[in-house]
Amino acid sequence: MRIPKTANFFYQQFLLETAIHDEECFNNQVKGDLNIPNVLHALDIFAHLNRLALLNRYLLQQKQPKWRYPDALVPQLEECNIPEIYLKESPSLRANFAVFNLLKKDRPDTLDIRTFYEMLQRYEQNLDKESLQQFYTYLRNLCILVSAGDYGNEEIALTLHDLYKDNLTRGYLHYEGKLHPSRYWAVTSNAIRVKDFDWAIDFIEKNKLDLIGENETQDIYRLNLANYLFGVGRFPECLDNIPASSPFVDYLLRGKCLEIKAYYELKSDLLSFKLEAFKVFLSRTSPKLLSDTNKQIHSDFANLLHQIINSLPGDPKRSDLLLKRIQEKKQAAEWRWLLEKAKALKSG
Repeated sequence: MRIPKTANFFYQQFLLETAIHDEECFNNQVKGDLNIPNVLHALDIFAHLNRLALLNRYLLQQKQPKWRYPDALVPQLEECNIPEIYLKESPSLRANFAVFNLLKKDRPDTLDIRTFYEMLQRYEQNLDKESLQQFYTYLRNLCILVSAGDYGNEEIALTLHDLYKDNLTRGYLHYEGKLHPSRYWAVTSNAIRVKDFDWAIDFIEKNKLDLIGENETQDIYRLNLANYLFGVGRFPECLDNIPASSPFVDYLLRGKCLEIKAYYELKSDLLSFKLEAFKVFLSRTSPKLLSDTNKQIHSDFANLLHQIINSLPGDPKRSDLLLKRIQEKKQAAEWRWLLEKAKALKSG
């Protein structure tokens, strides 16, 4: 049985080599190397693995808006060189180093993502399940980061969809048999985006009993069902399934945005009222419940939609102006949908 060369493997190797070193020191004949090269070798790889794991976690965290590196970390990020001999010895180290280099980029491209995906598939037999699950989590996050500000990149959305399907069968999306609501939503939304509607509704139904924090009225399930119904154009049914509230702030906001979008698609007279009520909700909600960042991205959604609603259809100049404004607000909630609506103004 092949033993994966993880950080724990090299830690145990370090302890073994250190014990040999201590024994040779006790019986020192003033010859030989006292096993010091082997101690340093194991220690080096163990240190590199742990350092990269922490740096990767940090780099992913800093992808949030307005994050800046502290000066003390700059040398760690700029001078992170791993000897090739170590990379060849430990697939886990090579994969961690690949994640590090991807996260250092302002914007990895689709080829970068695919290359890393293929690397994981090649190294699968040399990695333990825990490490493999962690690397696939990074890979999914990288796909989401690339996809977030790229309107036309459907290839990355398809790659992410393949990843979700693969990781679902491996059990990587669940934690102790349970599924977090944010992941439930992410998987569903991406399947709807790539128009794999049959798979989306199958996923929603099969996993509705596994949700963390679900209540008796199945609000988390119903909102995901509403999201699916919106995706297939069944807007009245979508509205019927949107819960009035949610214990999760993110889900509450998604429900309100979904409701507004459905009223827009139905050309309902209630749209203006719902949009104004949403603005009031954003302005009055306590910062303890709604962060400034969350408030801003949803305010941007409301303001940009208000401009779309008050624009005359068939006006190319107005459409181009709105497209430019929306492109400058890529953090806005429902960014892709807003772009679609602004583009549609051109044709009237």
